[in-house]
Amino acid sequence: MSKDIVPALYEKILKDFNAKVALDPWIKAFLKRVENGTASQNDALTYAEKLGGYAEEALQRHLTEKNLPDGKIYWNIAKRTIEPLMRIVCDDISAADEKILQATYKKLRLGIKPVGAEFNQDYMNGVMNEIVGLSLYEPDEGSEQGTE
Repeated sequence: MSKDIVPALYEKILKDFNAKVALDPWIKAFLKRVENGTASQNDALTYAEKLGGYAEEALQRHLTEKNLPDGKIYWNIAKRTIEPLMRIVCDDISAADEKILQATYKKLRLGIKPVGAEFNQDYMNGVMNEIVGLSLYEPDEGSEQGTE
């Protein structure tokens, strides 16, 4: 029976992602603005872009041929590395956006309670299917596919 590489691999991905986020001065300032009620929806979009970018970088850095069995991303690996990280990103963005909307509604004296976005599992499954498919079915380098 082979060793389960996913827990250690995910730990590296998460550590990499968290380190990048923690060191980003814009994110630090944004989170302070969220807490004091001065962040804007445009700030939330920038936050989403930054978190998504850091997640992408961490995944690309660690989901490499040398770190994966047979150099491939299998479904069980994607499900246990990509999806949990994307859930964290989604939850963080949603929480910040809820606080921004609360502050905005309070300033406008609206009694509306913002509702956070739910994780889109169907979309996530589609993304993972695409990644797994590309990994598993990519033609080998040097193959003569596509030539006549």
